[in-house]
Amino acid sequence: MPTLIELRLKASWEVRPQTRQVHGLACALFEGNQGAHLGQAKPFAVHPLSQEGASGEWLWRAAWLPDTPPPATVTATETLRVGHVSCTVAELLQRRVTHAGLAAGPPRAAVTVSFGSPTYFSQNGSGILHPDPRLIVGSWRRRWNSSLPGPGPLEIGETAWRETLPFLRLAAFDLRTETRESGHGRDQAGFTGTATLRLDRDAPPAARAVLGTLSRFAPYAGTGAQTTHGFGATVLVVTQDG
Repeated sequence: MPTLIELRLKASWEVRPQTRQVHGLACALFEGNQGAHLGQAKPFAVHPLSQEGASGEWLWRAAWLPDTPPPATVTATETLRVGHVSCTVAELLQRRVTHAGLAAGPPRAAVTVSFGSPTYFSQNGSGILHPDPRLIVGSWRRRWNSSLPGPGPLEIGETAWRETLPFLRLAAFDLRTETRESGHGRDQAGFTGTATLRLDRDAPPAARAVLGTLSRFAPYAGTGAQTTHGFGATVLVVTQDG
């Protein structure tokens, strides 16, 4: 089931986390050191590592997206490697919810989200930095549908999406451009900060239900491209009931 995971790590040596190392850390946590090879579209998303308190202490947030329990490696792992540095898992916290639980929450007329790491979208091989609400919510929808076990009543299909898309607006934002090493030998720009997404007053009830469901899923899924590498880390800040 969708699970938010928070790990506190104690490093044995100085850590200088890079994007490829964060992705490798995620693969080790969710696939095991031998690699379970979960496919090209990885069913998880991660935040960058952030230093906490004393030197050598790090906080790392990740999320498992499918409506199944996380792999056994999540609770069995006692050490993780960041590059060549071994880190002890000092504390592990999990918060679980079902897709049905996320969908059962109240509809939303507006939401404010915070992007904690560079967020961008990939289309036809090009990086798009514009905070288009259709791209933002559309990325949540794709990951929502792909994390479900298959077609069913919880899927946000084309009809519901057509009833949502025309009414989405970017109501306010406090964003800036930041760059992060992409993991492919070059820097990738993206936006960070906060943005408020709002539905028009004449939006149908189905649109408010979609925005409510997907905004609650956003902290699990992240936003945009390379969410398995620490890009697009997303937090839900403020909601307005529909």
